[in-house]
Amino acid sequence: MNPEQLAAQLRCPHDDDGLKVATNMDRRNAEVIEAAYAALDCRPGQRVLEIGPGGGGHVATLLRDRPGLDYTGLDLSPLMVREARAANHDWVEKGRARFLLGDLLAPPLADGGMDRVVAVNVVYFWQPLAPALERIHALLAPGGRCALGLRSRASMRELPVFEHGFALYDGPDLVAALEAAGFRSVRLEQAREETVNVLGQMMDKERLVVVGDKAEARV
Repeated sequence: MNPEQLAAQLRCPHDDDGLKVATNMDRRNAEVIEAAYAALDCRPGQRVLEIGPGGGGHVATLLRDRPGLDYTGLDLSPLMVREARAANHDWVEKGRARFLLGDLLAPPLADGGMDRVVAVNVVYFWQPLAPALERIHALLAPGGRCALGLRSRASMRELPVFEHGFALYDGPDLVAALEAAGFRSVRLEQAREETVNVLGQMMDKERLVVVGDKAEARV
């Protein structure tokens, strides 16, 4: 695949190439996924929405480690929804997981219905950014929390693939965007990680997790 084709697969995996890309992403995103969920601080019984879960390879471990958690995955890719449902069949059957096809800007979900929202390595595709963050804020219940996991602009700007439809961020710019969307107590977590990039090369990357809370309901 050339850089433009790879970028299209990262945005919305499809066909056999999409399966290969998604499998690689499950493995290469493990650290940032774990960091984003740690920042969410999920509690038993809470309702969690993940935007862009891909093949959902991490979901079984998530649900095993967090009893009572109710999980919803929302993805633009029909292929990824199908793969995630198959990979997590037992959890779907138990009623603790569901995978929906849809767009964040018009999700098949009720406002105020989620306690936690997480998105890992998909914020690059929310262009413009503000409507997506405002939609997440609307989907959260009062007192809910959002966590966005990503790699920094400095970690990504050297690779040609990210010149094709990716909006890159430094961290403070996302903090400001979440605050503008109505989130409170927005904070930025940064860490270094050595991992394989989308071209199969080892590289040192900066991991970012931006976390914001929705205000509690007034009484």
